[in-house]
Amino acid sequence: MNRAFLMMCGCLIILASCDKDNFLGKDLLPEEDLLNSIQVDTCKIITYTAYDDSVVTSQNIYYALGSLKNDRYGESTASIYSQLRLPAANVFFGESVGIDSVVLTLDYALYHGDTTALHTVNVYRMSEPMSSSRNYYSDVKFRTLPIPIGRKENFKANFLDSVYLADGSEWESHLRIKLSDSFAANITQLDTNVLASDTSFIEYLQGICIRPDVTDGFANGVMLFDLGSSISGVRIYYHNSEADSLSLVFPLTGVNVNGFTHTYGTETDAYAALMGQDTINGNAFTYVQGFGGLRTIIKLPTITDFKDVSINKAELVFTMTNDGAYFFPAPPKVGLVQLDSNGHNFYYVNLYSFEVYSSIVDDNFGQSNIGGIAVKTVQDKTGRTVYEYRYTITRHVQDIIDGDIDNNGFALICYPGNRMPNAVTLGGAQSFRDEFKPRLSITYTTINK
Repeated sequence: MNRAFLMMCGCLIILASCDKDNFLGKDLLPEEDLLNSIQVDTCKIITYTAYDDSVVTSQNIYYALGSLKNDRYGESTASIYSQLRLPAANVFFGESVGIDSVVLTLDYALYHGDTTALHTVNVYRMSEPMSSSRNYYSDVKFRTLPIPIGRKENFKANFLDSVYLADGSEWESHLRIKLSDSFAANITQLDTNVLASDTSFIEYLQGICIRPDVTDGFANGVMLFDLGSSISGVRIYYHNSEADSLSLVFPLTGVNVNGFTHTYGTETDAYAALMGQDTINGNAFTYVQGFGGLRTIIKLPTITDFKDVSINKAELVFTMTNDGAYFFPAPPKVGLVQLDSNGHNFYYVNLYSFEVYSSIVDDNFGQSNIGGIAVKTVQDKTGRTVYEYRYTITRHVQDIIDGDIDNNGFALICYPGNRMPNAVTLGGAQSFRDEFKPRLSITYTTINK
């Protein structure tokens, strides 16, 4: 039977699992469509905080570097693992090569956090290979040699101003980290067979790791770089027996991976939320954190109590508590994903390099917008101005009711969590204030059989 026809049918019923006294959904449909519809927004919702799944970071658009520390969300770091390639096949440096300098250059793309923060980073040589034939996830840790080949201390990320070099040339804003001359000398002295192709060169130099140094504190800022840019690379400035002022750039166009770490100390709110999960009734607050940190688990146990109904519209709403406990705004978008039977985030489509993720049926495989953008709202009941994340999940709820999709629950995650460090605190199912509690607003008609 055609679903559009079913939506026009029916008579009114009252479901034991939901109460229709509060009609927040009445503005969701044209008035003429409400004549044979019931609207409810008191279906049971259970929400609590959990560790997020690790995310693929080897296909990122931009790569993050930095550190964060906060009493609510704990400590986080972002490191970069990068594979260098040859500037061309059969590289030849000439005879009697001398190193003038060697610099790692990283093209700024974005910045998150405290723009006045002081960063310190170390560069290490990797001692473990990376493969271009597989995906790497955010919790990856590659082995490195213990002695840094480069270090830059106490610098501010100048991601706006041009960079002027000693030769008078002007470059777009980028980060420059001086590397050791001995590292460059080892490359210039390699056998011609090693410098003949990327394959042989990568066997020698498996990659470099760029890691924040938090010994003297966390920067509370994250730099994002475009590693595919012509600016990004390792630049060796040298001379030989025939010429001075020579240079070669080894681009960072091999495998690139972001590695994230999260530590939730016992004093943090996140630790209390993770250790005190109430999976029966839910918690007062829930948390969402990027870099594969934290997610909010959502259970809707009573929606399967709906029988013989056609869902006209289903909207899930979460409200920020606006606590101001982080160093930059809440995520501009929080993604809603369904969970599989093991509690992991499930996707129909994962196009990491295009940042397209489809998990909800209403997404139409990434072609439709189900919501999730932070929206400024004045609440009807309180007059309070809040920010809400709203999701239209009509078809998905219908498919759960029809038995086409298992009711495993959902999760809220930072979008895109593979490069966004932002975090947000949301009102939970047991919030002390009703206006902060999440709600599922459903408008439906019954079906005559």
